[in-house]
Amino acid sequence: MPPPIRFAGDPIADWVILIVGAVVCLYWLRALRLARDGARRFLRKIAFSILVFVAIMVGFAAVRLQSNLQPKQEQLVAGIIAFLFLCKAEKRKRSRHISKAVRRAVIKRDLKGEKFDPQKHHIDHVWPFSKGGSHTEDNLRVLDKKKNLQKGARKPRLREMW
Repeated sequence: MPPPIRFAGDPIADWVILIVGAVVCLYWLRALRLARDGARRFLRKIAFSILVFVAIMVGFAAVRLQSNLQPKQEQLVAGIIAFLFLCKAEKRKRSRHISKAVRRAVIKRDLKGEKFDPQKHHIDHVWPFSKGGSHTEDNLRVLDKKKNLQKGARKPRLREMW
């Protein structure tokens, strides 16, 4: 039987490291869910850049331009062009519009029958819209106007996530 895996050598320290690691992983999984629009856009950009890189490499292999470029130089050129496409790809703005159905559902869930007063309440993103937060019910909440304006575009802390 193989010996147990040890991180710090001390069983108590190993458990502490394991628990802290699990909490951090749960935080980032929740953050990824709340910021799924931003993550989706980022992954789309990466996929597009990989596609550009592969297309350029296939082009170099098919044509073998009468050049003195070595395969490593070709990869470098393709990588630079793909990076430039990554920087410029998909610069369109996201809409800040929250649908009426989602808005009503969030107000109903958070205010529990109380009337929504725009002078007193704001619809807030748990994971900020500017950081990729989505307009879904799980990422929206009703907050007091003053508290929301103080929060700004900061990402939530661990205790604010749930």
